[in-house]
Amino acid sequence: MQRIVLTHSESDAPAGIERAAEILHGGGLVIYPTDTLYAIGCDPRSATALERLVDMKRRPATLRLPMVAADRDQVERVARLRTYRERALADRFWPGPLTLVLPRRIEAPLAPWSWGDTLAVRVPGSPPARALARALGSPLPSTSANLSGQAAPCDSAAIASDLLDGVDLLIDAGALAPSPPSSIVQVTEDSWRLLRAGAVSVEELIALLGPPEAVITGRD
Repeated sequence: MQRIVLTHSESDAPAGIERAAEILHGGGLVIYPTDTLYAIGCDPRSATALERLVDMKRRPATLRLPMVAADRDQVERVARLRTYRERALADRFWPGPLTLVLPRRIEAPLAPWSWGDTLAVRVPGSPPARALARALGSPLPSTSANLSGQAAPCDSAAIASDLLDGVDLLIDAGALAPSPPSSIVQVTEDSWRLLRAGAVSVEELIALLGPPEAVITGRD
């Protein structure tokens, strides 16, 4: 496994990010820091890489893969921001720890996979994560860098050795600032649902959107 160490003064680390993107283009797996935790990603246009990712995490392939994007334009290559509520959420909280469940574009350049009709996607506050998606030219999976069922790591030192042995590169930013996971929101026809409480508070969401249709608190 290769390792690229980031410091605060070189958060975009252009040479290291380009190397990571090359590995992803070649079907490799990369662990990288987001604004909430360490994630493991691959090129979502490669079915072989996706299969390798879920096998290594011991994660059921039926579980959806959330994604991070470089910017709003990149989000809209794979999903549709249809409503004023979705656009208001993107304007207010991106980049940041808010995941939106959006209708997937059928023509999106993604490998055949169990994506479903929607994608959970966000533009993270982490410069390395955004830079990696930009260099790859595609949003990339942002599933936490842990074995399925174990705690998600916010420190590179806490990543399981089984995962480190199975990936091709680690973008190492050390210990990340403690943070709740991203909040997950889905806009409905007339309202919205909070599917996972997280870093964006319910109060902030209500102030922007009005009362929700539902708040689901038990989602992992």
